[in-house]
Amino acid sequence: MTEPPQPFKLTRTQKGGEKLIEGGFCYRKQRVVKEVTHWLCERRGSCKAIIHTKGLEIVKRTNDHLHAPDEQAASCCEVKAGIKRKARESQDSSHQILGETLQTVSESTAAKLPRLSSLKRTIQRQRVRQQA
Repeated sequence: MTEPPQPFKLTRTQKGGEKLIEGGFCYRKQRVVKEVTHWLCERRGSCKAIIHTKGLEIVKRTNDHLHAPDEQAASCCEVKAGIKRKARESQDSSHQILGETLQTVSESTAAKLPRLSSLKRTIQRQRVRQQA
């Protein structure tokens, strides 16, 4: 029997791959087999959890996580992906993008984000890649 649809978010990795965020856990895309996408826990060295999705629905879970969920790390991934998307889609300055984004971020998530100078450099890199 399949589980009811679970809310999850899809973002991009640093290298442009796909990442799934669900329940405080982050997964990276492993492969697609007959319309079913296999996602491995990001902590793959120590955790064997796997999720299978078909479209926007989780259809199977294999193995339990060997670690606790980290909501701040998952939120941090979402924030960084949002910053990169805004960098590609708008011509606002780096300062404006960070100001707008960081206003809505909790203190615990902000503590896990990279330094402002690193985030500004990320914005610049996104724009250079877009122009290339």
